[in-house]
Amino acid sequence: MIKVAISKMKREQIPAVARVASASFSGLKDLKIAKKWIDCNFNAFPRMFYFVAKLKEEIVGYVLWMEKGGFRERAVIELEQIAVLPEYRGKGIGTQLTEKSLCEIKKYLKKRGSVLKIIEVTTGTENKAQRLYKKTLNAKVECTVKDLFRGDEVIMISRQEKLRQEKLRQEKLRQEKK
Repeated sequence: MIKVAISKMKREQIPAVARVASASFSGLKDLKIAKKWIDCNFNAFPRMFYFVAKLKEEIVGYVLWMEKGGFRERAVIELEQIAVLPEYRGKGIGTQLTEKSLCEIKKYLKKRGSVLKIIEVTTGTENKAQRLYKKTLNAKVECTVKDLFRGDEVIMISRQEKLRQEKLRQEKLRQEKK
């Protein structure tokens, strides 16, 4: 595993993030289009949240989270996009990006008086990243949508309230045993 620094993305990092997107997504191969897409999403904060992974001074990955359905007390967040430069894939960077940025999202939600209800992820049926979403988010496939982006896609859901309730139940059982 390579240890990277995870932080909120800054405006001046848009070109570097666009390079990662261009290297990662066929629909964003054109660097000008990638830069325009990322700039547009960056300007949509607080609905859209970007975080970057840096190795020394190089941005090697990013994640984009998107809040859905308005600013609710029980928030629904989508992991809209995650990308790591090809030469750094399989080295734990996606895991670090997902886990650390999600902690920041939860802090933000708590600060505004909300909790995380659901995390949604849409990804290709054959995408290896499904393992990442299962491992880091406890996401499960809910349905398949035929011919969506690059072909068939699955929608994965992580029910955060159920996870929270289970953790509370387990903690209560531990306390009772003492």
